[in-house]
Amino acid sequence: MAITSITNRKIGPLKAIEVGEAKNGPTIVLFHGYGASGSDLAPVSAETPLDFPARWIFPDAPLRTDFGGLAWFPIDAEAINRAQETGIAVDFASSEPPALEEARKTAEKFLEALDVPSSQLILGGFSQGSMLATDLALNHKEAPAGLVILSGNLINEKSWAAKAKNRGELKFFQSHGIADPVLGFSGARRLYDLLSQNGLHGEFFKFEGGHSIPLEVLEALGDWIDGLKI
Repeated sequence: MAITSITNRKIGPLKAIEVGEAKNGPTIVLFHGYGASGSDLAPVSAETPLDFPARWIFPDAPLRTDFGGLAWFPIDAEAINRAQETGIAVDFASSEPPALEEARKTAEKFLEALDVPSSQLILGGFSQGSMLATDLALNHKEAPAGLVILSGNLINEKSWAAKAKNRGELKFFQSHGIADPVLGFSGARRLYDLLSQNGLHGEFFKFEGGHSIPLEVLEALGDWIDGLKI
């Protein structure tokens, strides 16, 4: 798919990179991971094969980490480091991360300013960004047309389970590396099971690898987006 334009702009409270145009097609919003920025995720727009034009939006998170990257909400960095050293994944399911609600409110204002009908909106992200996208899709006033979870994990289990029951038949695409040392595969599988058991329709793509988005994932993602027929 040929990219027609790349624009840096302010959308509500957030700066964002906008790639491509699609008057009648989907708008795909992807939230980046912890310590990254929208520009780190933007190449996904060129590497995801689609049968039709799409508009991609990559917002920057409002918080700055100690090492200069951006974040949607604070994390327990020590717990992540221990998981990488020991190979024992952190279980995030039992609690809501600090400031997640604030991050969701900021994202809601961003979506309001974006002003895209839910029927044409796909929400997603990578790592921490996928957790925000999931929380947003479950809490937003209307379900988006699709949800993309790239290397995410289950958090806030009780709340998400209750919210998922009210999301109708929201479709989602989820990918995860079986050797992910940052966010464990088991937590990703629990997330898939929770969403599926509460009425959502998902596709789970596992791959040989770690905390990343390989081309095979983007090829599968492109097929899934095409299948939404937005």
